[in-house]
Amino acid sequence: MTAMDPQWALLAAALVFIITPGIALFYGGRERATSMVNMMMLSAGAIAVTTIVWTLWGWSMAFAGKDMIGGVVGDPVSGLLLRDSMVADHGIFTSMDANTGLAGGIPAAFRLACAVVAVALITGALAGRVRYAIWLIFVAVWVTLVFAPLAHMVCGGGLLSPNGAISQALGIQVHDFAGGSLLHVAAAVSALSIVLIIGGHAHFPLKKFVLSTKSLTALGVGNIEHKGNLVRALWSEVAKSNKTNNAADSSADFKTKGDSSLSNAGESAVSGHLPAASSRAPHNVPFIVLGIFIIWFGWLGLMIGSSAGLPGVAGYAWVSSTITASASMLAWGVTERLRSGCFSAVGAASGIMAGLAASAAAADVIAPLWAVILGVIVGVATCLATHSKTFSRYDGALHVVSVNGIAAFIGILAVGLFADASGLLSTGDWHQLIAQICLLAITILYAGAVSALLAFGLEKLFGWRISEAKERKGVDLADQGERAYDFSSIAQARAGSVAEAVEAVEAAEAAEAAEAAEAADSNVELSEEQIEAVQEAINAQEESDLNVKDESKEDTGESDDSGDDSSDKPKDESKKSN
Repeated sequence: MTAMDPQWALLAAALVFIITPGIALFYGGRERATSMVNMMMLSAGAIAVTTIVWTLWGWSMAFAGKDMIGGVVGDPVSGLLLRDSMVADHGIFTSMDANTGLAGGIPAAFRLACAVVAVALITGALAGRVRYAIWLIFVAVWVTLVFAPLAHMVCGGGLLSPNGAISQALGIQVHDFAGGSLLHVAAAVSALSIVLIIGGHAHFPLKKFVLSTKSLTALGVGNIEHKGNLVRALWSEVAKSNKTNNAADSSADFKTKGDSSLSNAGESAVSGHLPAASSRAPHNVPFIVLGIFIIWFGWLGLMIGSSAGLPGVAGYAWVSSTITASASMLAWGVTERLRSGCFSAVGAASGIMAGLAASAAAADVIAPLWAVILGVIVGVATCLATHSKTFSRYDGALHVVSVNGIAAFIGILAVGLFADASGLLSTGDWHQLIAQICLLAITILYAGAVSALLAFGLEKLFGWRISEAKERKGVDLADQGERAYDFSSIAQARAGSVAEAVEAVEAAEAAEAAEAAEAADSNVELSEEQIEAVQEAINAQEESDLNVKDESKEDTGESDDSGDDSSDKPKDESKKSN
């Protein structure tokens, strides 16, 4: 940026800043409903702690301080409390940045926003299972020991900067336009180090179970055969589902799965599912899509802010990054279509994220054709990596590695291959490629080693993870004491529906039992002895009836001899009765 456009510089910093809320939505939507508040809080904590550390010593160590340890880091005193950038003269901040000609606070603000993005990306691997207080400690130490030294080495005048020792030795500058190594590779490697030490999401394996009963036809579920008592089968299968990881395939129409927590039970009720133990599917796809659109919008500010005030470079990088992101989205979608037969919204969002990460290092030096090719390469590569067993066994905890890390890795190498002025495929010169490999090697080794030591130390001193019981319950309630969604009314309605269903099934079972008994009665077979006994009883009853009839006739004759005319009417009635 130049001294003529401080407003545009501040706008670029503001756009980069909103990338962090976008990350919170993007990764929060991928998590369980019981982790959404925690995801937001991790990003909020990243903003707060990084800002304080950046103000105290981070800015000085990264950009303002003098070289220390052979260009690895700047001293933490020269820019302490931003005193080199925000010097007041009669209440007016007059300090100017020597490189940009802008008021010193503007570059500090822009770099701060970038540092927050790097920290926020790590949260994609940690949400739902780490203690919030330990996360805040980690952020403070990580910004101090990992991000600030790497920022100094790459773009603060240190080891890998244009005038650094490595660039001088190679005779060519290491190129990282918008911080692909700082924002994505360092964050991905750090996330990988942490996950390998503390582990991925706790697995509460789900055995999909099937409720089979002909009586459920009355509920509109389908015509399926009843086996055993429904209520006992239901709860026994729920209990079994917490202990087994093998899904049982069935062609029955009534399949149930969901989440074990109360909140996710309510969430599952919306879609007609019963609670289950472990569902790692995204709980809110619209949040993921909205998040990536916010990230993309903010990313354009990163392109503008990284252009050093050159309008031509800013426009070129803006277009190039958009091309790469678009090509990556389409490539991911085609790959996903060939693998699973669908174009998913989550896949599209992940493809965009991969394209943006790949463009960070190369957006200002590759032609549009190479931008398309780069997008296709990273879209296919990250899609395959994300669905590979190596990453999928962590239940999505390493999405930041399989998408951001791999894409940024490819993007940094793309500078050495595709750059118009220095790429191997463009000029035949391999020096730029070697420089980019050095950048990757130092970033991966340094960020990985320091992050692993930091994660290990915090694990031994305090313990990263919440308890398994709290993780099962949901980190939102366990650590923040809040829920993102109130599913209580839905859960109550669902409970009423289940009760009605059980009553209907019990009534249908009783009807079936009555029908079975009636059918059994209609098909009774008697032995010969039983038939003879019944026949004798019938004959005896007939003889008894005849005797009664004879006695009645004798009584009638006696009445006729009496000569009483009035006896005619009783006589007739007696005959009728006989």
